[in-house]
Amino acid sequence: PATMRQRCSKTDRLQRLAANGGTPKCEDAVVKALRWMKKTQAKDGSWGPKKTGYTGLALLAYLGHCETPLSPEFGDTVTAAIAYLVNVNMKNKGRMADHLGDRHWPYEHAIATYALCESYTFCKQLGIMLPNLEQATQSSVQWIINNQNKSGGWDYNYVEGGGRGGDLSIAAWHMQALKAGYHTELDFRNYRKCITNGVRYVEQRQNRNGGFGYTGKTPVGSAKGHFTLTGAGALCLQQHRGTANSSARKGIAYLDKNARFHWMKGPCNLYEHYYNGQAIMNGGGRAWKKYNALFRDQVLNNQRPDGSWATPRDPGPAHAGHTIYNTALCTLMLEVYYRFLPGTGQIR
Repeated sequence: PATMRQRCSKTDRLQRLAANGGTPKCEDAVVKALRWMKKTQAKDGSWGPKKTGYTGLALLAYLGHCETPLSPEFGDTVTAAIAYLVNVNMKNKGRMADHLGDRHWPYEHAIATYALCESYTFCKQLGIMLPNLEQATQSSVQWIINNQNKSGGWDYNYVEGGGRGGDLSIAAWHMQALKAGYHTELDFRNYRKCITNGVRYVEQRQNRNGGFGYTGKTPVGSAKGHFTLTGAGALCLQQHRGTANSSARKGIAYLDKNARFHWMKGPCNLYEHYYNGQAIMNGGGRAWKKYNALFRDQVLNNQRPDGSWATPRDPGPAHAGHTIYNTALCTLMLEVYYRFLPGTGQIR
């Protein structure tokens, strides 16, 4: 599909890097990171310690560079990662997480579903038949739809009722996974209704200042008043309602005014900026040029010689603090130049 094809030619990638404010160093850093992840992949195809979630993130980084089971250098790595997630899915009857007793497991499921959907789309287009991949993709997306909270979001333990109603941090991964599910062209029951409710949930998290809140219209307490989920909210609306969406544009305006990124001094919330880069890139124009100057060289200059990234200073609320987590997010941030289709808001 055009939304994913953009990343699959090295010549095209380098052209997009140049056109969108990247440099050849961005490409070099991505390849270096992918090689580090290849060396650190476990024999079962996973990365740890939170295997399902981290394997999903790492696989997305490979797919973001158009690395598939047919890739000469990374094909075996990608195939093993897909197989690991498929096996988790089949073992747990459509659910994907290391420990289903941990109430945070919806994060892992959504990230892994996102990765499986992209994997399935690539494999289908390339004529690659991997055992149980279609079934795992189908069941993981359908689980998301079937277990949406009555609020329109998603909550810990996939609680469908209750007063909390979920939070935007959880919801954003599910909305990304659902968009990736759309590109598979598989049929999912109640997909459109789920998206309508999800979009409404995201819109209801927006504050008058343009920022997107956590459970309501205010940021998580440890964020010290900064709306760290604004990029997440804006990206969700761009993906499902287009870049002209007024709420998304208000979110971009908030980020243009308030985004901060300083690796050594802080704040440097990689989780926040994974979303910010995609959302602001979609918005384009002056805001993107300003943001690109803010984050690009700092990410490049803080990559370690082996290709990985350490935890930056002041990494933000609930930072996972693991090298594979940092490295996957930084890689995805540097792939933003070609993981999108201009003018559509389709981050792929």
